[in-house]
Amino acid sequence: MVRDVRTWWFNPELPDCYIDGSGRSGIDNATQDRKTAAEISHVHADYRIKTHVIEWDRVDAILALKRAMQLRVDHLNSMYGFKQYPEFKQLGPLGLLEHWGVIRQRMLRRMRQLRNAVEHEGVEPPSIEDCEDYAEVVWWFLRGTSQLLTPLDSLDFSGDFDGSVTFKYDPLQIRISGDIAVTLISQDEQPGWVKLTTEAARYGKVAGKMTPAETEEDGIYQLESLVADAGTAHPLLRRAFRYLL
Repeated sequence: MVRDVRTWWFNPELPDCYIDGSGRSGIDNATQDRKTAAEISHVHADYRIKTHVIEWDRVDAILALKRAMQLRVDHLNSMYGFKQYPEFKQLGPLGLLEHWGVIRQRMLRRMRQLRNAVEHEGVEPPSIEDCEDYAEVVWWFLRGTSQLLTPLDSLDFSGDFDGSVTFKYDPLQIRISGDIAVTLISQDEQPGWVKLTTEAARYGKVAGKMTPAETEEDGIYQLESLVADAGTAHPLLRRAFRYLL
């Protein structure tokens, strides 16, 4: 069979499909240690808030909360390689996580700005009540991102797409393989669809040729493909993280 590799477009919403299996990585000692380090920093902040006596207790609490958040962001960056995404320069790590539907960043950004003002500009630390609010926000951030520390390796589908999507994150490589209905792939760019570098072969036909149906396998293609680049991968990443979270 003649090999015909070309650009295609893939519908990441996969209507009329359902997930019937998944695989994910376990947590190794190094990952556990980094996870624990962020949590210990949060515990320290919580202690300084609850045993608050002087202004410095609040200052120390805010610094520890920022440290807990930064430790987790650095950990996630080491796993997912944030800088490979074109949007990173504009969005930053928190914005990228929000873009993927993992977090809401408004309060986290505010706390980071507050930490800088307290540490570098001598601004008075927030009230004990506000410190408690920030501690709760960071607690939810750590809790909400903990699932990403055991990354999703694969999703298996049935229905109009009978196959699997496998994930490697740094560098990003998302592979899509299986039998797929013609309604879910296109040779032309479609809004919100994912760009693929792919070989799609009609059963019994030359690879890549979108020929009319001639058998009872009407409109079914064999798909073996890679997401073309990190810039178009976001819909599949959002789907993967939505499944995890």
